[in-house]
Amino acid sequence: MDPSGCLALSTRTDFAAYIDLLRNVTGGDFSLVKDCKTNVCGALWGSGNPDISGIGMAIGYILESFICACLVAISMWFERSAKGHPTIGRLLVANATRTFFDNAIFFAFAIQTASIITLSGVDFGVNAVGMGGFTVEIAWLVSSLTLLPLLPMVLRPESFLESGATDAARRRSSNGTDISQVGHEESGSGADGPSGSLSDARRGQRFVLFVICWAMGFCPFFSRMGGTFGEWRHYVKEHCLTNAGESRIGSSPNTAITFEEWSVIAGVCFEGVSTISSDERNLTTAFGILSYLLLSIVVISKILSSALEDKDHKQNWLTKCYSAFGGGIIGWYTRLGIDVVVVIALVVQFWAFFRLRQLQSVMIRAAGGSFPDGQWTFGQIVAIVVFVPVAAEVMFVWKRRSLYL
Repeated sequence: MDPSGCLALSTRTDFAAYIDLLRNVTGGDFSLVKDCKTNVCGALWGSGNPDISGIGMAIGYILESFICACLVAISMWFERSAKGHPTIGRLLVANATRTFFDNAIFFAFAIQTASIITLSGVDFGVNAVGMGGFTVEIAWLVSSLTLLPLLPMVLRPESFLESGATDAARRRSSNGTDISQVGHEESGSGADGPSGSLSDARRGQRFVLFVICWAMGFCPFFSRMGGTFGEWRHYVKEHCLTNAGESRIGSSPNTAITFEEWSVIAGVCFEGVSTISSDERNLTTAFGILSYLLLSIVVISKILSSALEDKDHKQNWLTKCYSAFGGGIIGWYTRLGIDVVVVIALVVQFWAFFRLRQLQSVMIRAAGGSFPDGQWTFGQIVAIVVFVPVAAEVMFVWKRRSLYL
């Protein structure tokens, strides 16, 4: 095949237009794809995108989940064992939690924004450069991987406070009052201010930022749903490129390519490569959908509970139910159950992230290309440095602890 023809096949925008170009270059004989294997396989399934799945970005995703898990676990231990008065341990955790959340929420905001822009370009056929099929699936995953770890913190606003809940607050929580509503009101100092009003305002600000990121995450979720349950979903399991569920492969007149022709291309690109099984893909899809539905249930319930509570703070049936599950021993175990689901969902999706990344690497190297995700780029370094302030804050508070206690 003419080398200039292979060069023209290196990038694509609209899927149907690319198939037409591929048909013209090969004269309809898709077995000739082997002559331009690197170009075609990279354009259709992606040759890697360091800004999404590079080694630095992967470390950033892991750091976010790891730091969050550590802070939540320590906060849970304080919640069950420590007294209401400030201690150096609680002081360190509260300041680290505030700093981490402020950085992580904007990291998630950046990922959601990038996901919306890139996935919209792919789904609507505007621009799919660097966004092959595997890269699209990875983009779905990272949208969830950056937002889901923050859910346990949103459910534990007392973890942002130096003094937590006092014994009096614990007694109120046993009567149905949310323990998180009174944690800081009985402390006299802290970064969130000397009054409970400022603490409530900060808590509201964090929740609003989380809601914004959750709302933005609907675009990747919708893209995933379209790609999974679209008209040609049965062929997605055979490495088909996903585009908003629109039928692009099949035997109907308006399709771009038949199943048989697509099988020839996939056979060339995945020759000798161990691909993802149907069960593995279904598991990943199930937990991806579960993650966003869990986020939605928590966010919507909190919004409705706040909206239905009148100015005199009289409780209706919904707010009473929310208080019952938000405070006391029932609330503690409810949040623990959500934490377990979050951990399982994160483990499955991290496995899928690295599995797709490894599969993409093997495919592109087998095709004779190079895998760029192992290289360090500007954005990958930023993804790691964004969490450095957490360590800096802990060291500062420890060194200047006499100013806080």
